[in-house]
Parts: sequence; structure tokens; C-alpha cells
Amino acid sequence: MDRQCPITKAAKVIGRKWTLEMIYYLRERKRFCELQEIVGGVNPTTLTQRLKVLEQSGIIQRYAISNAPRHVEYDLTEKGKDLLSVINSLGEWVGRWYPVEEK
Repeated sequence: MDRQCPITKAAKVIGRKWTLEMIYYLRERKRFCELQEIVGGVNPTTLTQRLKVLEQSGIIQRYAISNAPRHVEYDLTEKGKDLLSVINSLGEWVGRWYPVEEK
């Protein structure tokens, strides 16, 4: 029997660079350009790829808005909102063990 760490499945979906940040910022529905700006440093191709994986995994939903100018918005699904509790716990852990250094 091939036993796999239960985290492996999650890591395949959310373990890539920028993905957790994207989910964190999608607490509120965002346009593509808003998400790119708030995440900072992610190029449009990478952002598009990560969003596609999250959409295929059922974590986010994509909305094509036909108003002029046309644009796309993204929002968390129930599955994605459920993941926020994990991200919040991770944030608490980081705050406890990797506090922000004052300059």
C-alpha cells in the first residue's frame, strides 16, 4: 500500500509560490489587476497559472464581468473560505515564531 503524507495533496494545490498570499487576499472579491498589485512581485503569467489551478481545485471562482471595460473578478468558494482558517492559523504561527523585526 502506497501511503502518502496527507499534506502532499494540499501542497500540490497551495504549496507553490504566491498561492497562499493570493488566497489570503481573495477574502474579498478582487479583479485580476487588483490581485496582481496587492500580491506584488508576481508576473501576470504566473498569476494566471496559479488562478487556473485554484479554480480547477474548486478553491476560487472566476467571474467574467461584461461591463465596459470587460474584466475578470475572482472570489473564494466555500472550499476556499474553509481554507482561510488554516491560513489564519499559519499566520498566528508565523507571528509567534517569526516576529517582524523593527528597523
